[in-house]
Amino acid sequence: MRLEPVTEDNYRAVIGLEVHEEQRAFVATNLKSIADAWIYRPKLQPLALFSGEELVGFTLLERDRPEALHIVRFMIDRRVQGRGLGRKGLAAIADVARAEGRTELELSVVPGNAVARGLYAAFGFTDTGEVDGGELVMRHELAPSAHLAEQ
Repeated sequence: MRLEPVTEDNYRAVIGLEVHEEQRAFVATNLKSIADAWIYRPKLQPLALFSGEELVGFTLLERDRPEALHIVRFMIDRRVQGRGLGRKGLAAIADVARAEGRTELELSVVPGNAVARGLYAAFGFTDTGEVDGGELVMRHELAPSAHLAEQ
């Protein structure tokens, strides 16, 4: 899995990525995320997720605390869900955080999003008991080499 900046060359394809209909209430569109990143630049970083040469997902990262990398948005396109790409995408994000000297990942999830909560828990995220904007905050302590992103 590879993370690349959203650019003039790929942003239309990134905007075209979608989750399943029943997941739409749980994650903002990539168009909104890219707009958020532009408004709040350089605080937010939009990144395209590639498996080989195939665009498979999107993430929006925030660096608001020196020890943590905050995953503001994370999605895998509906066409390729169920192939383990969510876990590989999280591993690639964890590698970025480690390379920056960070010790944890943080994200929040809509309480009813059982699929995402399951993915995050399986990856090692734990509930913190905190609620932010109605979403449950989860945190993952990074071991130096706990996960290796696959290309």
